[in-house]
Amino acid sequence: MKRLLFSAMILFWSASLLIAQQTATITGTISGENGESLPGATIIELATGKGIQADANGNFQLLVPEAGKKILEISYVGYRKDTLTINILPGEQVIIRHKLTPSPEAIQEVVVESWYDRAEALQQINLKAADRIPLPSGNVESILSSLGASTRNEMSSQYSVRGGNFDENLIYVNDVEIYRPMLVKAGQQEGLSFINSALISSIQFAAGGFDARYGDKMSSVLDIRYKRPTEFGGSASASLLGGSAHIEGTALKGKFTHITGIRYKSNQYLLKTMQTKGEYNPNFFDLQTFLTYDAGSNMEISFLGNLARNSYELIPQSRKTSFGTYQQTFDFTVYYEGQERDRFSTLLGALAVDYHPSETLTLKFIASGFNTYEAVTYDILGQYSIDLLDNTAGSETSKDSILNIGYGGNLTHARNYLDANIFSLSHKGAYRWKNNHLNWGIGGQQEDFTDQIREWEMIDSAGFSIPYSDSEIKMHRFTKAGNHMTSWRYTGFIQNTSNFTAGSTSIMLNAGMRFNYLTTNEQQVVSPRFGIHIIPAWDKKFSFHAAVGWYHQPPFYKEMSDPEGKLFKEIKAQRSIHFVAGSALDFRMWERPFKLSAEAYYKKLDHLIPYVIDDVDIQYLPQYTASGYATGIEFKINGEFVEDAESWATLSFLQTHEDRDGDAYGQYPRATDQLVNFGLFFQDYFPNNPSFRVHLNLFYGSRLPYNSTEYDNPQDYYYLRAYRRIDIGLSKSLFTDRQGNVRSGNYIRDLWFSLEVFNLFGFNNQSSYQWIRTVSNQAGFPNMFAVPNYLTGRLLNLRMTVRF
Repeated sequence: MKRLLFSAMILFWSASLLIAQQTATITGTISGENGESLPGATIIELATGKGIQADANGNFQLLVPEAGKKILEISYVGYRKDTLTINILPGEQVIIRHKLTPSPEAIQEVVVESWYDRAEALQQINLKAADRIPLPSGNVESILSSLGASTRNEMSSQYSVRGGNFDENLIYVNDVEIYRPMLVKAGQQEGLSFINSALISSIQFAAGGFDARYGDKMSSVLDIRYKRPTEFGGSASASLLGGSAHIEGTALKGKFTHITGIRYKSNQYLLKTMQTKGEYNPNFFDLQTFLTYDAGSNMEISFLGNLARNSYELIPQSRKTSFGTYQQTFDFTVYYEGQERDRFSTLLGALAVDYHPSETLTLKFIASGFNTYEAVTYDILGQYSIDLLDNTAGSETSKDSILNIGYGGNLTHARNYLDANIFSLSHKGAYRWKNNHLNWGIGGQQEDFTDQIREWEMIDSAGFSIPYSDSEIKMHRFTKAGNHMTSWRYTGFIQNTSNFTAGSTSIMLNAGMRFNYLTTNEQQVVSPRFGIHIIPAWDKKFSFHAAVGWYHQPPFYKEMSDPEGKLFKEIKAQRSIHFVAGSALDFRMWERPFKLSAEAYYKKLDHLIPYVIDDVDIQYLPQYTASGYATGIEFKINGEFVEDAESWATLSFLQTHEDRDGDAYGQYPRATDQLVNFGLFFQDYFPNNPSFRVHLNLFYGSRLPYNSTEYDNPQDYYYLRAYRRIDIGLSKSLFTDRQGNVRSGNYIRDLWFSLEVFNLFGFNNQSSYQWIRTVSNQAGFPNMFAVPNYLTGRLLNLRMTVRF
């Protein structure tokens, strides 16, 4: 297989050299006035009428006759049309970086989906207000909660989509797949996600039914492109939770572009609102850069690099939590000794070569390497007491303890280490002819993991060790394992997207196939995928789409490991068959653009690896297999409810169940079975003064099932209460006048201050339960209590951002 992979790459490279023509070329980038990419912008040479559309990054390449004066017309919906005059010499390659100015008479949104994106289930996310959305985590992924994804922890960038878990989502940055740390157990440990919002040019998101060019996960894909700057610029931001800065620019007459960002984050201020009091010392840092160089001969070389150093330290002191019902309220009090120290260090480097032998053919070669070193270590003793409180109205002892239910201690220890290296080599190509767009790719990836687990827990209740023995002291839980695994996986795909008309009806078809071979289980899977998009003749405001596809997810290291650290290398790929159908309506209301869409889906699931979720930690149970389903419907609306301030909302309904093979329990709800999700992002501004803006971010998710520690009984579960959260921010731009126009200074383009209130109404949202055991039953009380672990409370944050 290795020889086949490299032979195929050499064949593609040789073919590209044969196709290359000695033709003069105009290449460049079309962007908006703030540097945002304009995918699908049109570039036409007026003398011949020959033209081309820019790609998802606003880049284009146009072949022209070799000599003479060329006049180019550049246009994009919602922007003023421009013309450029270029004198080109025989054999010369000309590079242009051009910015279009928004048209005040624009009648449509500035963010427009291309035909190909609409056929491929991708949703373009408007970034215009992304940096002002009040988000405690500061992570871009948190925006998805108002676009259909589900999140249960405001400190985490993890999200689930349509009944899938966190590990079923693909994330790409400039065609490079992004990986997350694997030992993170709680949202407060996570820190910064990979994606740096200051570097982003475009974001596209697909919640299902995505096409074959995207990899081997079962739920969703987030496709992000970083900027290719056209001039010098930058930004800096600081808040009570950290700071960031970035710089961008060009050199060598536009042949070299660079954009680099640095971020620092500390959740110390936010963690003060947690129920566990103590000395928190979280420090998260990362450095990213994206460089491009035009090497001539229709070739571009780019480099994406990332260095992240995240640490989390905690010396807990005490905790006090009330739980239960109004008729029976308990108080859980703990005093701690010990500390926790965690380290998560990641390094990524990706080198890419883009070669354009002609304006219709693109060849790309990518080599990347990823390393993560993770250490989770703690020794913590908690001495606890559980008491029944007096809830009698008017009683002198109201809210005081009237009965001690149990007391004891809990000692936990861990020395867990993981070192992982992932190296990949891949080729992707694209060819356009007539009304067709052909894409293909092939790649190989080596994965190397070294894992060490040393973890135990001892429980003492009223002087008795649990589980009790009259002859020895037993641990409640003990895990010791060490693993080393090296594997190869080979992937490839081919797909074609074509558009045509039937009468006046516009139709676009997408068909493709993907394959994957993994050496650990020696399994090869093939995943065909199909999609159709129709704009009917009777009303161009409507559109309809449908997709069906097979989505295999071959096991990654994490899915192979059971709770005892044993590896099940022979497990097969999980499979999800997607059936998706939906429609959209583009309409105008109050002389402003809006879009309303609805999508129904059904996912047939088999060869599943069951799992349980604790906070953001997923524990797989590869010793079992299961089958199941996920079905639901989503409604979305976005538009300018207030002029020049886009807002959006999503309402979704979901049901997902599974059934373990060979057991007697039958179907049970999966850990992501959340019936209702509602997300809203709303913007407004003060009348006659748009420099003052209000940003509201609201999310509601109904209750979720939560499994107990009894992994063998999937129907032994509780429910986490509904997740409710409202964050609000007020921002003031010092460079925006009363008409909404930005008046840049000599060096500063914009400067604004924000006051944010996180968790406005102080909802007690749950992340998990802590299971507390007692030896004996008193007055009919159980000997195991589920004590809720609450997330962050209400908090004020100040933020300042400057662009130059």
